[in-house]
Amino acid sequence: MEYLLKLTMCTLMCVQMFLTEEIAENISFTKEWKEIKDGQSIPAGLHVRINLQTGKKEAKLITSDDDEQLNTEQTNHESKNTNSLITIYESVNEEELKNSSLSRNNSKQLAIEYSSSEIEKIKNDYKSYKELRKNFEGMRKHFKTDAEIIIRLMEDFGNVITYNKQNDDRESRLKSQLKILNNFNYLMSQYDNALMFVDQGGLERILLPLIVNQTHLSLRVEAMRVLGAMAQNNPKVQVKVYEKNFGPYLTQILLSSSNTEELSSALYALGSLLRKFPHAQQNILSTSGTQALVSLLDKDCELKIKAKAITLISDVIVEKQLVLINDDPIAAAQYTELNFPERLKDHWYCQTTDKLMTSYYHEFLKAPDLLEYFIHALGNTEPFCSSVWGSSQQLHHTLNALQLHHGKSDNEYCNEVAELLRDIIKKMHKYYEEL
Repeated sequence: MEYLLKLTMCTLMCVQMFLTEEIAENISFTKEWKEIKDGQSIPAGLHVRINLQTGKKEAKLITSDDDEQLNTEQTNHESKNTNSLITIYESVNEEELKNSSLSRNNSKQLAIEYSSSEIEKIKNDYKSYKELRKNFEGMRKHFKTDAEIIIRLMEDFGNVITYNKQNDDRESRLKSQLKILNNFNYLMSQYDNALMFVDQGGLERILLPLIVNQTHLSLRVEAMRVLGAMAQNNPKVQVKVYEKNFGPYLTQILLSSSNTEELSSALYALGSLLRKFPHAQQNILSTSGTQALVSLLDKDCELKIKAKAITLISDVIVEKQLVLINDDPIAAAQYTELNFPERLKDHWYCQTTDKLMTSYYHEFLKAPDLLEYFIHALGNTEPFCSSVWGSSQQLHHTLNALQLHHGKSDNEYCNEVAELLRDIIKKMHKYYEEL
């Protein structure tokens, strides 16, 4: 019955909303129940009910006794299924009802009318479903997948070179190539897109010629950024990049260049190639790779480049340590031949970092964020550099001075850096006492 009550109430509301003026009749309501004919319009605010015995709708004016009557009827209805009335109550006073007009003419005045120009404007502003669907189908024809975009960009890159060489428009060619490389950089961060690029010959057709033979610095930089984006955390692409022999070219750039952007992009690409790829680490770091990384620590370049270089060195060492700790025989076997610490020592890594920390003392005072990178790297490489660092009074003095400075700061982050420094100093001091 509850469902019937709700259904009846909904029906009554719909009847009141959609009655048309053609079937409206002039009728006045009193305090006595009066039958409502089918299709007859009534004003809001009447006491309305449906007589379930006759099936007729009835309405009357609201009286003061209606509230009590309504409660009684509802109570009886819940306790007895034989109750023949369902009522709907809306509060309105009698004076408001007398002032309301039920005539056909007044009901016409309540209707919303639009001029022909307004109707035309509505038609133009709101399109039909068929029109919207037709427009969508038209737009869908122009949608392209990432794979289609990559293939098109590769074709455009080749066309730009051919066209502008014929017309000797170097500036236009440069702008077009940079724009395409920027698009590649955005797309290559997705795993499948990078594989698509490799499968379509993008490494040998586009990136390798730019990195190896391109004389324009900005093109080399963008090409290495694309290479780093596609190789990062993508083992299949890492293998392809390694097989195309990109490693030696990247290390050569690190050895020869002094440009910040070029060094940064080369480090990014080399790091993406080496991380979690022990075979590449073994072959690249055993030749010129280690020398290139250590040389950056002594090169006349920005401190942030040195921070990136020492972080990559530290990450490679920690990576092998974690593999051994996890006791994975297969993974451990892949790192067996990699003896990176010995190669670092052969290229004077420990002495170079000693010199670096003391030389950049004033910069570290102003840049605790960069100092943190070096502290973590010192901690990870301390086991094989302790003999050098432990006996260096100058390094010990520098680290103590940095710890004291950042420890007095009101900045919480600086205090955290000071704590890291304190731990390193304790390790070095312990070794110094043993000597």
